[in-house]
Amino acid sequence: MVFLKRGVFAVICVVILSFGIGTAAYAAGFAPSTFKEMLPFMKERHPNLGDSELEQMYKSCHQQEGISNTRGMM
Repeated sequence: MVFLKRGVFAVICVVILSFGIGTAAYAAGFAPSTFKEMLPFMKERHPNLGDSELEQMYKSCHQQEGISNTRGMM
């Protein structure tokens, strides 16, 4: 009975781990969109901002300067 409980626990752990790794790999496969592709979504989300402000926001969220600026999207 103990082996059955350990086996079920192991299977559940493997499934959860597989979904986590699969989700990360799937998300990593998508390259960041360009500003022009993101603009309609950003305008919908931030209707009070102009194009230049949205572009500045996009650049600050998608900059590739390294770990020194870890602010990101939030």
